[in-house]
Amino acid sequence: MNLRHAIVLLATAVALAPAHGQFETRPDFFSPTGVANDGSVAGYLAQAGPYSIWNPDLPTSSVEIGGIAPGNGVGGQARFSTDGNFLSGSSAGNLGPALSIYDRTTGQWTAMEDLGFPVDNTTSGGYAISGDGTTVVGNSWADTTGGYAFTHAITSSASTGVKDLGTLFFGRSTRANAVNADGSVVVGWQDFNGPWKSAVWHRNSDGTYAANTYILLDPSGDPTDEFNQMGECSAVSPDGTWIGGYGDYANNGDPWIWSQDSGVINLGHLPATGTGYVGAMNADASIVVGWFDGELWGDPMTPFIWTADGGLQNLNTYITDVFGINLGDQQVSVANCISPDGRYIAGWGVDNASFSTFAYRLDLGATTGISQAAGLQNLLVYPNPTSSKVVVNSNGPSVLSIFRADGARVASFPIQGEQPIDLGEYAPGIYTFVLNSNGSQHTARVVKH
Repeated sequence: MNLRHAIVLLATAVALAPAHGQFETRPDFFSPTGVANDGSVAGYLAQAGPYSIWNPDLPTSSVEIGGIAPGNGVGGQARFSTDGNFLSGSSAGNLGPALSIYDRTTGQWTAMEDLGFPVDNTTSGGYAISGDGTTVVGNSWADTTGGYAFTHAITSSASTGVKDLGTLFFGRSTRANAVNADGSVVVGWQDFNGPWKSAVWHRNSDGTYAANTYILLDPSGDPTDEFNQMGECSAVSPDGTWIGGYGDYANNGDPWIWSQDSGVINLGHLPATGTGYVGAMNADASIVVGWFDGELWGDPMTPFIWTADGGLQNLNTYITDVFGINLGDQQVSVANCISPDGRYIAGWGVDNASFSTFAYRLDLGATTGISQAAGLQNLLVYPNPTSSKVVVNSNGPSVLSIFRADGARVASFPIQGEQPIDLGEYAPGIYTFVLNSNGSQHTARVVKH
């Protein structure tokens, strides 16, 4: 078992001096979708318009690269290969917009083979590219015989052509959202009864792909139980070991990561937020970024950064506490991409003074990617070790969550002030107490005899 992740959040917090990060913004409607190790950010300004690459470190910071961005029935995301030389996305194909690969060296888009069934003048969309830059994945309209109009997840490369990844249920759609370095592991979603559920495809030795499987909250539980099936997969590590995804009713809306060794690791929940979504993770899943919906309809979204050492934090708080950056009226809303090396994070936010959106790129620096916020403190829990009761002290209204050593959350409840907690019915072992209070997080490791 990978203990660094399996005992996630067990590391004690260490106060750090502010690091020298950089927070670059552009005050327009640019929507970032991917970021490379060189700091280049891919995205688009207008729905169904051309893609652009933005790099504030260069004299010409933004360059249009063509293609067809999402909107008006077109799907896809511009995301980089590991070396940053190729991107996924969509461009003009023979039968309409189709999943494509962009070569930064030649400046050309190449529409790839798909299933060839146009619907509303589009055939497919490219959502991600393998780390080696050879395979683009996404979805393509499938056979519409009988009046059905649904999509199948596909992979497409110049060497092997298109592979239809299929669906577990006739007439229900699937889509591939991410792919590992060599194209052997593809992840996305399977539709059946809403919301979309996890889907993982593994490539066979003959080049075909096995039918997709769900990621299960309880591996020994019922694989057909929708309360045991994790939500949509959105990210996969280069080696295919780690997968991340969206929360839903199966796990109380927490964003999550998973490996075969660790099982599901719920990343937690920030106060006064709704469902959480993993936007992306770095190459070894030691840094995960994403966002939470508002707790109520109309509430603003809240971005998060999760690290194996520091746990879950509000990205706005992280930017302020770690880097000493005064965001002023600018508040980050979404973190939806991170470079493979974990240095750059990109997304968008809202300027509360002008009521307008902005795009940002946060440079964590070469050594600060796994830093913890300067304000993160150890949580005082006593007596420790214990055989029964402990006392937890909070300075104000807070939410206490208790996690087993395998990352499973076993309890979560509000507390205020000094409060006894009875662990008498808990099995002996190591538990992590996580206290969320006013956007900050405090942790303690408790040994139960």
